[in-house]
Amino acid sequence: TANAIYGADAHVSGGEVHCTVFGPNANGHHQSLLIGILWPLGRGNVGYGSNVGSNHTGRIPDQETSVGEGTFWGLGSVIKFPVDLTHAPYSIVAAGVQLPPQRITLPFSLITDGPNNMNLLTPGWLLHYSPYTIARSEVKFANRRMAKRHDFYTGWKILRAGVMDMLVDARESLLSAGRRQQQQQQQSGGEGTSGNRAPASAVQGYKTDKAIPGLGANQLTEKGRQIGIKAYTAAIQRYALRGLLHRLVTMAKAQDEVLSAEDVLRHVGLEGVLAVSGHDMETTTSSTSKVNWPVLPWNEEAHTDPEAQWKHQHSLLMKELPSIISSTTNTNNNNNNNISILSTLLQKCVALEQDHAKRVYQSKSRDDARGAKTVPGYADVHVAAEKDSVALAAREEAESVKRDVAVVEEMMGIATGGGGARSRL
Repeated sequence: TANAIYGADAHVSGGEVHCTVFGPNANGHHQSLLIGILWPLGRGNVGYGSNVGSNHTGRIPDQETSVGEGTFWGLGSVIKFPVDLTHAPYSIVAAGVQLPPQRITLPFSLITDGPNNMNLLTPGWLLHYSPYTIARSEVKFANRRMAKRHDFYTGWKILRAGVMDMLVDARESLLSAGRRQQQQQQQSGGEGTSGNRAPASAVQGYKTDKAIPGLGANQLTEKGRQIGIKAYTAAIQRYALRGLLHRLVTMAKAQDEVLSAEDVLRHVGLEGVLAVSGHDMETTTSSTSKVNWPVLPWNEEAHTDPEAQWKHQHSLLMKELPSIISSTTNTNNNNNNNISILSTLLQKCVALEQDHAKRVYQSKSRDDARGAKTVPGYADVHVAAEKDSVALAAREEAESVKRDVAVVEEMMGIATGGGGARSRL
């Protein structure tokens, strides 16, 4: 190693690391190569044989790669500079993949070998198919924090405000691609389709960032685009709704008097919400088109200020409201219907947490089943998903959310149809 800067709790025990910023909780335990890497947020892993060091153009060694938080470099991957993954945190470059120069802004992606000598990218793959990885990482990073004077530099959440903003931008890129395909189909005389789904007859796939900004030099199937939209939407709404629930539970603990519907809705900023409930999902302009570094976690206002975090969650919640409630509520502007909307949001929160816990369990149980079918005695020496601490914690978290929602609904009289009730917490 030479001319390298290592973050807190980083580990390197093999390979070469030169002219590199190797961030906190990053790991390089095997023979691999890192040259000219800017990885300030670390938290990733460098697999055996990874060659992340093609910094020389044949003219001068003036190329770098900026790496996103939590990036996983697979076995034998070859990265040709320059590459920017800073707006694609917690993405996996699969074993043997050769990554040409590019910029990717689709978080939690899986990049594998694809047909026609072009890599295949699945956005949101980690959120949708392997949430166990994220849940385990949250615990792992917390338990492995040994730095005493730099806890601000190692103690941030994975699914935080800055990452949510990246998901919003990434989802809009995927949605916009579908809308463009729909318009092209209509202009060519074909039948229209729903706003989120492009016509199957018109879509053979999307290639490079000319088709979808942030796709880089990869290709994406229509199925992959739908997976990304679903995964990003679930994560955004789960984050926003958990903020709403926390706000309501905190209010319930602090109140002894009877609360009216108006007081509750005003406290969570949902008064007059029916005025927006019938509109389509608000579109946004992506902020990732400009090449820059994401805001560092410890510089995010929401990192240390709970009110700033709630403000951010509330902002996202208001944008997500139409897609959550438009098909389940009427538009009569009265307190009962406003409370009904709030109940719908709380039940959506429960559903998302239960779905998350289910997928955490399933992602672990798939590995259990594959191992048992392949390796003799596998089940005898590995902890099954039914007893796994991460899967159990996810299930308990979902049950905790369900209990909190039940108490909040009782406090507000939702279950009995009342307009207000005394706090039971």
